[in-house]
Amino acid sequence: MKVIGAGLPRTGTLSTRAALEQLLGPCYHGATPMVERPEHMQFWIAALNREELDTEKTKELLADYEAGLDLPFSGWYKELLQIYPDAKVLLTVRDPKRWYKSAKFLYYVIGTLMFHQPYAWFMSLVGLGQFSAFMQQETGGIETGRGQWPNGINGRQNRALNRGEQTSVDFFNGHIEEVKSYVPEHQLLVFNVCDGWEPLCKFLEVPVPDTPFPNINDANEVQFVFNTVRALTWVTMLGLPALLAYGLSYGSTYLPLGILGTMGLLWGVGRLVVRAVKNQTDKSKQH
Repeated sequence: MKVIGAGLPRTGTLSTRAALEQLLGPCYHGATPMVERPEHMQFWIAALNREELDTEKTKELLADYEAGLDLPFSGWYKELLQIYPDAKVLLTVRDPKRWYKSAKFLYYVIGTLMFHQPYAWFMSLVGLGQFSAFMQQETGGIETGRGQWPNGINGRQNRALNRGEQTSVDFFNGHIEEVKSYVPEHQLLVFNVCDGWEPLCKFLEVPVPDTPFPNINDANEVQFVFNTVRALTWVTMLGLPALLAYGLSYGSTYLPLGILGTMGLLWGVGRLVVRAVKNQTDKSKQH
């Protein structure tokens, strides 16, 4: 592990991931357990519940990666620096008020799908229960009465977002100061993606690429994924009764076909949801 990201979500982490993958190799990201390595979700859920990161399991989990960014990874930057003491720490930042608006938008999208009906029911129905549990923990408490605040940095962020702009800006600035006070100055880069390749490459001691710095994950793309999942939810809500009614209307002869059709619809829609999210996050691997 060469680079430990300590920045919060919505600070250009997908763009930075694309840059780090170009410069160093595979980079872990908050999207990794969601759509690339779903077997990792339970590790992060358990770690956050216990407030403890198992050293050996962490090394095994991250063995194939040169860097990591975004929650849940970045919420453990202190523990990760103890595990990888020679790693450099990258603190991604942006204007605090713009971060607040961006984070509130993202977590509104996630919260709607994870906590509100019929979307929460739909996610479980199509076989994405663990995905829902992971995201509910990540976003718990941001909307009053929806989930519980998680532990650690994740929980402090969610409390701040729940309480409004000024509290969130104070939290964001406080996080920056906390990282700067904890990480030795020679190991830390406070980085804004608007600064491009130069400071990042100098920090990592690598040549500057002759390609533009990646620019990924704007609000329009997040909104597109949100609308896609909502559309799939309603297709399923309307399609399920139609398939079951078809099977029942023809008696026992066609009932198995109706049941098989229902199962096939649920399986297919679940895969489409994962694909919609993965198509967005995969953009960080295409640079």
